[in-house]
Amino acid sequence: MNLYDIPAHLPFLDCLAAGVLRAVPGEAPERLSRVTILLPTRRSARALRVAFLRAAVAPEARGHDHGRALLLPRLRALAGLSTEDADELALPALLDLPPAVDPLRRQAVLAGYITRLPKERGGPATPEQSWSLAGALGTLLDEIALEEKDLDLLAGSPPEELNDRWLDRLEKLVPETHATHWQITLGFLRGVMAQWQHWLAQEGLLDIGMRRAQALRAQTRAWQQDPPPDPVIAAGIGVGGTIPAAEELLRVVATDLPRGCVVLHGLDAGSTEERVWNAIREAPTHPFCGQQRLLHQLGATREDVKRWPGCTPPEATPLAVPEGRPALLGMALRPAAGLPAWQSRRPAEWRPALEGLTQLTAPDAQAEAVAIALTLREALEDPKARAALVTPDRDLARRVSAELARHGVTADDSAGEPLGETPAGAFLRLLARAAAAELAPVPLLAALKHPLCAGGWERPRWLSAVRRLERAALRGARPAPGLAGLRAAARAGLASWRPVHGSGQSPPPTGRPGEAQQEALAEVMALLDTLEAALGDFAALPEGEARPPRDLLASHLTTAEALAATDLMPGGLRLYAGEEGEALAGHLAALEPAMAAMPPIAAAAWPALFDSAMDGASAPSLRATRGREHGAHPRVEILGLLEARLLTFDRVVLGALDETVWPLATDPGPWMSRPMRRDFGLPEPEARIGRVCADFLLAACSAPVAVLSRAARRGGAPTVPARWLTRLETFLQGQEGLALPASPAMGWAGLLDRPARVEPCARPAPRPSREQRPERISVTQVETLIADPYAFYARQVLRLYPLDPLDADAGVLDYGNLVHAAMAGFVRRLSDQPWPGEDAAREWWREAAREALAEASPRPGLAAFWGPRLDRIGTFAVEQEAALRRGAGPIASRVEVKGELPLRLDGRTVVLQAKADRIDILPGGLRILDYKTGEPPSAEAVKDGRKPQLTLEAAIAAAGGFEGVPAADAAALLYWRLSGGPKPGEERAAVTEAWLVRQIADQAQTELMGLIADFLLGNRAFVARPHPKRAPAGSDYDHLSRLAEWAGAEDARGGA
Repeated sequence: MNLYDIPAHLPFLDCLAAGVLRAVPGEAPERLSRVTILLPTRRSARALRVAFLRAAVAPEARGHDHGRALLLPRLRALAGLSTEDADELALPALLDLPPAVDPLRRQAVLAGYITRLPKERGGPATPEQSWSLAGALGTLLDEIALEEKDLDLLAGSPPEELNDRWLDRLEKLVPETHATHWQITLGFLRGVMAQWQHWLAQEGLLDIGMRRAQALRAQTRAWQQDPPPDPVIAAGIGVGGTIPAAEELLRVVATDLPRGCVVLHGLDAGSTEERVWNAIREAPTHPFCGQQRLLHQLGATREDVKRWPGCTPPEATPLAVPEGRPALLGMALRPAAGLPAWQSRRPAEWRPALEGLTQLTAPDAQAEAVAIALTLREALEDPKARAALVTPDRDLARRVSAELARHGVTADDSAGEPLGETPAGAFLRLLARAAAAELAPVPLLAALKHPLCAGGWERPRWLSAVRRLERAALRGARPAPGLAGLRAAARAGLASWRPVHGSGQSPPPTGRPGEAQQEALAEVMALLDTLEAALGDFAALPEGEARPPRDLLASHLTTAEALAATDLMPGGLRLYAGEEGEALAGHLAALEPAMAAMPPIAAAAWPALFDSAMDGASAPSLRATRGREHGAHPRVEILGLLEARLLTFDRVVLGALDETVWPLATDPGPWMSRPMRRDFGLPEPEARIGRVCADFLLAACSAPVAVLSRAARRGGAPTVPARWLTRLETFLQGQEGLALPASPAMGWAGLLDRPARVEPCARPAPRPSREQRPERISVTQVETLIADPYAFYARQVLRLYPLDPLDADAGVLDYGNLVHAAMAGFVRRLSDQPWPGEDAAREWWREAAREALAEASPRPGLAAFWGPRLDRIGTFAVEQEAALRRGAGPIASRVEVKGELPLRLDGRTVVLQAKADRIDILPGGLRILDYKTGEPPSAEAVKDGRKPQLTLEAAIAAAGGFEGVPAADAAALLYWRLSGGPKPGEERAAVTEAWLVRQIADQAQTELMGLIADFLLGNRAFVARPHPKRAPAGSDYDHLSRLAEWAGAEDARGGA
């Protein structure tokens, strides 16, 4: 039996290449091309080519022939020896087998069967759940075929007979012993498997797992019947375990082929005790369990495994790790039977094994990525060094890739990028969500602003139109559904677009206001016309309409291609361009016949089903190189566990060593429980932990410098260290306090963004020129000028206006506007009229409230909520008006009345503006009211000048500045609090004595003159928040003034 081993501390591929070259005479280089080498992955096959080139120039490998060109062996990737990464061996004996069913088509057909299971019996509630369950069922069917131990039955029986045998096993699982839902599941599973096999027979196809297993068995028989005369080497296969058909293939290679051999990787030489050796075979989570079981199936013992002839002494191998490192890790990971050896204290033996091995513990995933990137970058200081991150966590891989770009290093994740997260895949998903949401603002803008979206226009023109649509229709409350709602909202928004100073809206960019409005409206309507033409029947995906998924996919892709087009390039060429687009095109081409096999679904469920159909598919990861002139760095790699097998580096980082990440949580799946899997003959779910544990051990031995990295928190939740780290730390602690050295990378990460000297920024105090300072100010802006001059400067000088949020819920402002509109309509009708009586007044209020609601057009739910509040406010208003007007004759009341007061100083004039909610003209003087739906200011705040709105309005009224209001002193300043709640209304008197009103109005005007002299006509700086005890009404500009930055520094200095 030709069994060999390359120790884990030696570079596997280099030793393999050296041994092959030694075995092939240098005088006959063509013989090397006749050698067949089977490897676990295509990446390892590519890396072996490079290893051959390195070994070819080594004198000990080729003697005097070093430097000659080589005819390389035939390198075959024998992937698929475990359920997760199954693939088939491309050898001639496989050509007679029927083709395998396409994975997407299988999932769609199975999803159709699963949909028939009623919800009350555990069936799926939505199509995407059916799709997910179908994927899990497909995995189970593959596992059943791949784990079949009766190889003669597998090779000699037709698929229908095999299916019957498997159904018999299901019958013998004795459903009475399981819970009721498992009984239902088993009964349903029998029917689905029978239907599925019948469908495959009709189509002339084999199931994926069955074809792979039969392919391996067919190749095994072909080599048994006609052994190849040239060498066949199976290298590095079965480290974490393999399937029975592959075990038989390896047995034939090792025993029946005249020049065949199997080369293992990292055989556990430390477990010399027979009981430990046997215990490993019974411990599925042990890294060498799969390898031990393989040897057991081959009928081999440890003594049958010889050292590979290409293994040079460690000191002669540049990438060799300390020889004791595999033994240290193997000791720490021993099963329970081997734990008594932990009681032996041998720190001197284990200390050298720690050389080059460090641990990195970060507070969170981002800090871990920063530290890992610095570790990889530091390795590149050696111009010949190669470094890699090995991790199953694709989120960590993306973070590290982004952090490496910060250091000028480009590294993409070789495990690929989820197809749905590529630019084109994300565009397709966004379109589906926008259509299902009836073109709601957030999903619609996400699609329209996507870099691929142009609608057949020039991209700059498209973006300009989208931004106009956003400002006109999508900011603020959500418009009515669909394109009709967008058109109505756009017309209404653009009709109210006025370049009024202080209105909160930006002025038109060019030309006169009317021309600018017409231009903007025309462009927005053209955009919506283009969008309507592109969407077609994909414009709405209602819940109650059932449509075939195939038709939905066709409409979806037609829309995407139409919107992806530019004025110079068709949409298909942009959507499917490059390596990512090629992968997307291939996936969508396979998805089309798959969707044809699914029954009709609710149109609204399409986005979720499409997302599920994109899951699992990947594309080449170009995230780091996208938009850069240079490709990926040749000496830095980011690898998944499968891609990293058999590779060696100068430095390696094992990232995300946390439970549920590496290793993943064990899950038997939704179709069989653990006892059912055991009774059926399937391997335990923990076997997968053994495979990734083997990846952990061998990756930790793949470079002289290895960093074991983890994060204390992920996604905001605390994590648990991987069980292997815990065992390693525990074992080392028992060796007289040994421990893994801490990596210095976390210290580097802490210094990365820390300046040598912290110099807080000063409080901003801009000082614009006199020409830039406004010459008009409203009474509401006076309070802002007092409390936060910087906010006044940002709005009135820089003309920066905050945008309304997208798809905003109607809030306090909308409700306040509604109440103001209802009060204005009601009081306007009462003005200059005799009191009509309570009943008539209540009817007038109801009419005013209806008109205000109709103009506001809130969503039905909000209208139903606000209506009763308005009714309660009406009761309060009628009571107040009756007390004022009953028996007093007609009283003039002016509502929403505008006023101005020119203020002259040093030959220049500044105009004070106001818009009073209400002014009652009474015989004893004016009564000025302000409506508040929230808490009104206190009387003290009005009197001491902190809230000068009403007092300045009194000053304007005294000067006759309000339209339709005679010049007169105000006799009272009042607030009406109109909440509509349990206490619907309340009158709050700010000042009710005429002499006091006159006094504080004059005082407010005098103080305003001082502010005008300093800020508007003078040269005073607009300092941010000069009065700590005077908070401004809003905080829209705090981020511009960097309040949190300088305020904290000032507090610290004050405390010092």
